[in-house]
Amino acid sequence: MAPPDSNPPAYSAPGSMLAASGRVHTGVPGLDQILGGGLPSRANILLYGEPLCGKKIMAMQYIYAGLQEESPGIFVLTDFGYVDWKAKMAAMGLDLAPFEQSGMIQIIDCYSRQLEPALQDQGVVSYATSPAALSSISMHIARVQDQLVKSFPTHRLAFHSLSSLLKETDSPTAFRFMQFVVGKFRREGATAMYLMEKGMHDEKDVKMVEHLMDGVIEFDNGKLRLKGMGMAADTWYHYYINDQGLMIRM
Repeated sequence: MAPPDSNPPAYSAPGSMLAASGRVHTGVPGLDQILGGGLPSRANILLYGEPLCGKKIMAMQYIYAGLQEESPGIFVLTDFGYVDWKAKMAAMGLDLAPFEQSGMIQIIDCYSRQLEPALQDQGVVSYATSPAALSSISMHIARVQDQLVKSFPTHRLAFHSLSSLLKETDSPTAFRFMQFVVGKFRREGATAMYLMEKGMHDEKDVKMVEHLMDGVIEFDNGKLRLKGMGMAADTWYHYYINDQGLMIRM
């Protein structure tokens, strides 16, 4: 919870797709300050931490900040259905309904058909049969991305989570899929966040995922640090979560 003498204002988008520095706003003002204006454009960033540490919240804020700046977003969901994900965002005051109507938000739901096999693609939501259906997920990503690049110079991705891919498929297959996704988003000018659970994977698998990334934001017991992106990996920053989302203690 926030300290009693701290009540930061909600994030307010500055109204441009990129920060003045040419960087991409994260939706977490303190993090943007640490990064010198935001994430590097076209970067692929891993959010790595234990369950319930705040990774999901940061990913939600990141996509929503882009939507406010007229930069569309894609959620790939493997651990949650979109109905639950949207409700979690609404509880933070992040209303996706206007962006559904405009098509600015696109969802690839890889979870819900495991519970309701009859679900059909509708509106902004496309369904893959499971997190293991990598060919289907690849096709959905390619279709949605090709649609967005026709109208927008840049877009964002949040992928929750890579841990499901590594759990449901063998490591070499998962890494080939990830190479495709990371490369495609970088080529198309998108900036992406991928979530991964700490403590669930062999160290060699974690290192392989990190190898594909341009940077890592690691969470640990109320602190986070940034690796890559020109940052000093030995510097930890305290954060907290309140009803406005994840906040950095500056």
